[in-house]
Amino acid sequence: MGYFKQQQQQQQQTLLLILALAFAIAITPALSVVGWDERHMPDPRVCWAQINKANGCEHEIYASLVKKKIKLSYGCCEAVQGMSSKCKNWMFNHGRFSPEFGDQIKGYCATLGVTLPPSYRIYYPDKTPPGHIGYGG
Repeated sequence: MGYFKQQQQQQQQTLLLILALAFAIAITPALSVVGWDERHMPDPRVCWAQINKANGCEHEIYASLVKKKIKLSYGCCEAVQGMSSKCKNWMFNHGRFSPEFGDQIKGYCATLGVTLPPSYRIYYPDKTPPGHIGYGG
């Protein structure tokens, strides 16, 4: 009888330990020292790497901001549209880029025919619509 009682106590201790670990794992995000922004903000290097896939795109974006006239290549528009929503939200809500600037870029790129959601990719040949800068990708 002593053997079964000892085994039952070990099972109870194991169950309590598992429950304690599960509880600790469940509350860890709530008690994290890392703030909400740090947990949900994308890595800026990843966002800019997506932009820099199109040759000269970063320069085109900054030039458009400084000159207050948007002029982006087709490839740059594809790079912006291909960014994750987290990156777009971060990029156009920080620093000198405003949500209005992001909307202007979105509208401009729509005139080039670049309106695809980020998860949907189509390869376009090197064609440039009349009156726009050449393909940058």
